[in-house]
Amino acid sequence: MDQPIKDELLAHIRTPPALCEYSSGPCDQSFAEARTSYGLFLYPSEPSIIAHIVEAALKETSLLSGDQNWTSWKHLDVPGQIIFCQICKALRFTKLVVADVSTLNFNVLFEIGYALGLGLNVIPIRDTTYLRDKRLFEELGLLDTLGYLDFQNSESLAQALIQRKESPAPSLLRPSVNTEQPLYIVKSPVQTDGMVRLLSTVKKAALKFRSFDLQETPRLSLHEAFKQVFSSYGVLVHLIADDRANAKTHNGRCAFIAGLAMASGRHVLMLQEADAARPIDYRDIIRSYSDSAKVPELLLPFIRGVVGMFQNSKMVRLSLPQKPLEKLDLGDLAAENEVRALNSYFVPTGQYYEVRRGHARLVVGRKGAGKSAIFYSIHNEFVHNRAHLVLDLKPDGHQFTKLKEAVLLELSPGLQQHVLTAFWNYLLLMEIAHKIVHEEYAASFQNPRSREAYLKVVEKYGSDRGTEQGDFSERLLRLVNDIVTRRKDILKIAGTAEVTELVYGQDIRPLSDALSEYLAAARKEDIWLLFDDLDKGWPVRAATQEDILLLKCLLEATRKLQKQFESRGINFHGVVFIRNDIYQLVLDPADRGKDTPVQLDWNDAELFKDILLKRIKQNASISGDFDFVWRTFVESHVGSEESFSYILNRTLMRPRDVLRLVRGCIDVAVNRGHEKVSQADIWHAEKIFSDDAFLDIRLELKDINPRYVDVPYAFIGSGATISRTDVEYLLLDANIEPEEHERVIELLLWFGFLGIYVSADMERYSYQFQYDLKKMQSGLRQFAYCIHPSFRASLGTKP
Repeated sequence: MDQPIKDELLAHIRTPPALCEYSSGPCDQSFAEARTSYGLFLYPSEPSIIAHIVEAALKETSLLSGDQNWTSWKHLDVPGQIIFCQICKALRFTKLVVADVSTLNFNVLFEIGYALGLGLNVIPIRDTTYLRDKRLFEELGLLDTLGYLDFQNSESLAQALIQRKESPAPSLLRPSVNTEQPLYIVKSPVQTDGMVRLLSTVKKAALKFRSFDLQETPRLSLHEAFKQVFSSYGVLVHLIADDRANAKTHNGRCAFIAGLAMASGRHVLMLQEADAARPIDYRDIIRSYSDSAKVPELLLPFIRGVVGMFQNSKMVRLSLPQKPLEKLDLGDLAAENEVRALNSYFVPTGQYYEVRRGHARLVVGRKGAGKSAIFYSIHNEFVHNRAHLVLDLKPDGHQFTKLKEAVLLELSPGLQQHVLTAFWNYLLLMEIAHKIVHEEYAASFQNPRSREAYLKVVEKYGSDRGTEQGDFSERLLRLVNDIVTRRKDILKIAGTAEVTELVYGQDIRPLSDALSEYLAAARKEDIWLLFDDLDKGWPVRAATQEDILLLKCLLEATRKLQKQFESRGINFHGVVFIRNDIYQLVLDPADRGKDTPVQLDWNDAELFKDILLKRIKQNASISGDFDFVWRTFVESHVGSEESFSYILNRTLMRPRDVLRLVRGCIDVAVNRGHEKVSQADIWHAEKIFSDDAFLDIRLELKDINPRYVDVPYAFIGSGATISRTDVEYLLLDANIEPEEHERVIELLLWFGFLGIYVSADMERYSYQFQYDLKKMQSGLRQFAYCIHPSFRASLGTKP
């Protein structure tokens, strides 16, 4: 970095910030007497055996480095002071940060995020013999890009630090603010009532947002964290109770993101579910709730701050010159985080056109296969056309859990189906009414007939619903709560009358007639009902009968609505987006043909080239075909294999995987100051991507059965090709009983972790056969298995 830019950065971080969450405004501290240091050691006081090693290494490093001043958090003058304010000053007046991450400590993660947000060089150190939190760090993944400095004693640590101390800070991109979606939310892994209220409140405030969702992406990379934080005006993290699953990893991720956001001058809200022990660095800025009804009140000051910053747009930003490779932005991995940008580089496929023409009722694909991209592209295609009424519904699964536990499990299978079909029919009619009441007011004045019909809809919909202005998830929760309450008053449900009383609480025929009348009067040609995320959170290949019945009844309700509206001359298109494994369970042979599916298969390399080419050209001033553009930014070969083919073959052939790995290659190259992605950059990115894939498969198996979570570890160090007998031995090592071997092997094949070895030039994987395992094994009487290349780098697989 040029000296003038260095001086500008130094002056910037050594000036009291204009926004600090501790003072709810400009920093109230004086930097006049701050002491400078060469290096600052950050480490937890427990476990003491590691703390003593780090402290001894600090003393030895000070001796070896001569007159350079090395210090630690223990040397700070904190009596009578806010502790983090002193740490903040120490960070702003040091050149290098040495942070011990042998254990997952929330304070240290917050401080690392803060240091990186300031632009400091951070060296994470870890005692490789201390294994307590090793797997938690694997799940966290944020620090992999920096690279750890491993130690086992104070002498080796001091020597390694002297060698590393002059290494430059990582070159992490700081993009301009995304004014279309100025808020970034780190969702909790559990969709609690508090999380539903949080999202509903933000939507009511008309704030567009991007989000990190563990169910969509297994790990958040450092480059992605920087991109999301620095392109936001506000960052909101939802901390969960200590006893919830995945709490430590999630809350640690939140601590890091909050530290990064505070250092970058963003508005930050750390919302804590229930009272919990608060880490000392940020205990004063956490806002806790035990009753989810309090969430909107806690969000209000934060929302006002973000809106104020958005309106003023006077943030101080340092603009650094960017190399061509640094300008590449392949977009977000999750389509819901870039709804508008998607228009610029969405690649229409045959499956997309089938949905657009109204020929498909189901869109089927694995996570990351592009279902959400089609969902939002169809929405964007029709939502601005006054002749179409478009509903995009994405529920949260925990409302249905409450419905199943409180109502359905008490009923016979026949009555369950009756109740659920009525439930969906009522919910969808109410959503159509909600859409008309809140978005068709002005349009209703176009002629007297439509105005009269509109007022009828308003009357039948009702104006006393407590959540009518809320988010769909909040309205859904209200309906479920109403049904649960009514269930207590109905002693026995035996037929249609009791079901009507239970679900509707009123006669819905007048509402249905009023809707049809308005749609005809307003000259609506089509209703588009797009329904996604119903199966989010359902374990892969382990959904319950109640889950499948819920989906079947939704499809049945959409068929009934289609008949109803088409009898009035209005086209109704109900499209439900589901995973492959769910689709295989939904339709009985007798039902095939009722609900036409399109399946998202990505076995054509040319489609992936189109996806990448559109995204690259979106932000790089370059023209030409894919091969020319690719070789402008990436070396042509990895060993003897063409580089794009090499990358593609190390993914599970899903758009999200390909984008993640290519973006990882670019991030590594940028971090190393390269003008072009090299072979070594690809190998390093492959290892990080492989670790992510390895974590992803573990989490998928854990959702099916917690005892399966460590099965992939059994394959560490095994060969790329492996016999059935050896697979069974490895499963025994993973404590899987022989009677479960067939099921576990089927799961590993279905997920693509294992494939079938045919020859040196041919391996079969489930995604090549639409996840039909019988089809994949056809024509082969005896065969060996093989480990997919996505996982080999993480497993250390032998050739």
